Amino acid sequence: MAVRTLDHIAVTTAPTKTAYNYGETFNPAGMVVTAYYTDDTSRAVTGYTYSPTGALAMNNTTITISYSEGSVTKTDTQAITVTAISNTLNSNSWATIKAVSDAGQGANYWDVGDTKQITINGKVGNTNISNLEINVFIIGFNHNASREGSNRIHFKIGKIGNTQVGLCDSEYGNYTSTSGAFTMNTSNTNSGGWANSHMRKTVLGSDASPTSPRANTLLAALPADLRAVMKPITKYSDNTGGGNNTASYVTSTTDYLPLLSEFEYHGTRTYANSAEQNFQQQYAYYQAGNSKVHYKHNATGTAAYAWCRSVIATGTSYFCLVNTNGNADTSTANLSWAVAAGFAA
Repeated sequence: MAVRTLDHIAVTTAPTKTAYNYGETFNPAGMVVTAYYTDDTSRAVTGYTYSPTGALAMNNTTITISYSEGSVTKTDTQAITVTAISNTLNSNSWATIKAVSDAGQGANYWDVGDTKQITINGKVGNTNISNLEINVFIIGFNHNASREGSNRIHFKIGKIGNTQVGLCDSEYGNYTSTSGAFTMNTSNTNSGGWANSHMRKTVLGSDASPTSPRANTLLAALPADLRAVMKPITKYSDNTGGGNNTASYVTSTTDYLPLLSEFEYHGTRTYANSAEQNFQQQYAYYQAGNSKVHYKHNATGTAAYAWCRSVIATGTSYFCLVNTNGNADTSTANLSWAVAAGFAA
């Protein structure tokens, strides 16, 4: 009777972690090693070893896997992709930023407030934005993760140079019923709250897929490489409106490009539904004391009113905003103000 002995091994499932920084160690998560025997049987095995086991050097592009049974030892190699991660956020691709975020390691490389330049190009509502170079900046790592989703780096659009700006249209400061203007709604109402607002659906396209964005929205005007890595965020807001401070009005939506809420800016409730704060956290960028004042993207010396997604709890026609002093304020829904949206990668 033939004696079964180990013939060879092979990596039959590649590791799921394919992006590593030089200077870190290989992560075998998800890798399956199969042993093949002289009697034509096989099985997945554990107890294998691999090398190098220390920090990955610049020339480490393969890992050697070894497995022993009895006096027989066999080896196989597995190609690995090592991505160099720069501590300068702007030097990294969006794919690299996503890989770091997926691993929950963003705060080990970058800081809240770090910026990356993007180019906005397209029609946003009724406004043509042509090749606008603007910085997005980190406002939190794994912000409110138990509710909004883990392994996410939260960004905000944006800054021109070091100046925090909001996007403004030609109707800024005016009442208008025109669809596509930078208003929360086309009429003087907050009915339907954030979820059903003109701003969310028509201007931002926050409810649509980043890979299939709705035409003439800010989402569609973002670069394709950014849209490819954007992650959904579960945001809680008053999604009923109508002027009642009713806790059950605060429900969740899935968003890709939401405005910040009153509490996410200020860490306190002034005008919003008082139940919103039970589901929200102030963003780390603003908790650190950074200015909440926005300026016009097309006139960076002029402070601007910037919309929040929160409706006010005591009126039927108002949403919250950040005023030109950086304080909590309110405005009727059919006025056009600056748009400063966030996203997660």
